[in-house]
Amino acid sequence: MSADLKEYLAFVLSFEGQVLQTIVLVCDTEEDAFVERARQRVDSHPVELWDSPRRVARFRTRTEFTESLP
Repeated sequence: MSADLKEYLAFVLSFEGQVLQTIVLVCDTEEDAFVERARQRVDSHPVELWDSPRRVARFRTRTEFTESLP
């Protein structure tokens, strides 16, 4: 892995929070990791993007987002 590239982990989660799948993303920046995650989008499950021990973002499903609106 190049010194300029960074490894991120995308965890596909069940609605109970269990990890169903782990996707390794090797990207230049956090923004690239967001784009790569969007390219590999999983519509039926939430996904969390991690940079080592730090959670960068949580991507909710459309259903999950819709149900949380008033």
